[in-house]
Amino acid sequence: MNSRALIRRELKIKTSFNGSLDTLLDMLNNIRLATILENTETRGKVKASYKLEEMEPEEKILMNGLNIMDLHEKRPKLQGVGVYMGN
Repeated sequence: MNSRALIRRELKIKTSFNGSLDTLLDMLNNIRLATILENTETRGKVKASYKLEEMEPEEKILMNGLNIMDLHEKRPKLQGVGVYMGN
């Protein structure tokens, strides 16, 4: 069983999701994370904050079922990897 099928099976158990794998991927594709860059008065790094865009109730159920609703708040910090790299 591939990873997509495992995710679909997990969601079916946790949330009673009965859609196809294509439907599941389409719904997950609709979930977007916005990056908000804040101006600073001083020189230095631009502060970035992250917020999920509004989503349909069914999409929220899927995110809760996968336990990823607050994943953007606990983002891992990787050296040299970021959404904004200023000079």
